[in-house]
Amino acid sequence: MTSPRNYLLILLALTTLGGVILAWNQHLEIIKLNAALQEKDLDAQLHQHEFETKIAALQASASKKAAKRADEASQNSPDDQRQRGPFGNMRAMMNDPSFVKYMELQQKARLDSSFGPLFKQLNLSPAQLAAFQNLLVEKQSAARDVLIAARDQGLDPRTDRAEIAQLVAQSNAEVDSQIQSTLGPDGFAQYQNYEQTLPERNTVSRLQQSLSYTSAPLTDSQSQQLIQLLATNAPKSGSNPTSLRALLGASGSSPITDQDIADASGFLSPDQLAALKDQQATQKARADLAKSLFNPTPSSAAPSAGATATNSAKR
Repeated sequence: MTSPRNYLLILLALTTLGGVILAWNQHLEIIKLNAALQEKDLDAQLHQHEFETKIAALQASASKKAAKRADEASQNSPDDQRQRGPFGNMRAMMNDPSFVKYMELQQKARLDSSFGPLFKQLNLSPAQLAAFQNLLVEKQSAARDVLIAARDQGLDPRTDRAEIAQLVAQSNAEVDSQIQSTLGPDGFAQYQNYEQTLPERNTVSRLQQSLSYTSAPLTDSQSQQLIQLLATNAPKSGSNPTSLRALLGASGSSPITDQDIADASGFLSPDQLAALKDQQATQKARADLAKSLFNPTPSSAAPSAGATATNSAKR
């Protein structure tokens, strides 16, 4: 018969054996964990090395590009840069697909601000409207392309404007023919009238914005009356159809004359008329500033001989 003492010895042996097995298993787990940590550390080092290698490659590439641009810039003398004129780099930019896409997006975004009322007036179908908008963008792009081609052929926009204007007119005529096919005779007549009064519409649009948050906003009827008034009173010989802005299709704004102020008093309120006078004063101030910047007077450009002698005597 097994004594209680033997039971205790057996129990103690089993307990000791279990502890040894548990300790051994823990030892194995520790070995595995250390191996995993070492492997992860090695991977991290490899990733860090790969990352640093990529950064070094990018920095080297950027340095090469910067050096190349600096070398190209140093090879172009100031005379060469002046000879290229305002369209010297345009061809290179137009060969960049991302730049062309950006230009198209900008042109389409400006269409709504310039031609939005006409789009509403024509009441075109979605397909007709899309075709019309594309043709308007094409017309602007065609004028720019003609200027670039003319520059490549040796024509200077500053001295050969008449020849360039004729080429642009031919390009515009081709696009206008497509616009007429899209809009029909009546719609094309509306478009022509609208385009011819864009400077006046820009002037009235600025007046509308300045009065939009006041107690005397312009009504649609007043806006149309003012547009027609400015167009009627606009000097016919004051515009230059061969100017660079005109060749590029930039409409600008219509100048407000004293006659415009007098005639507009018949349908504008006193507050609206005061705002129109303020806009006229702003136009004059800008014109005077531009004149002083580009056409300095002799007295402001250089001191006279008498003044120089007087100053020398004082010193």
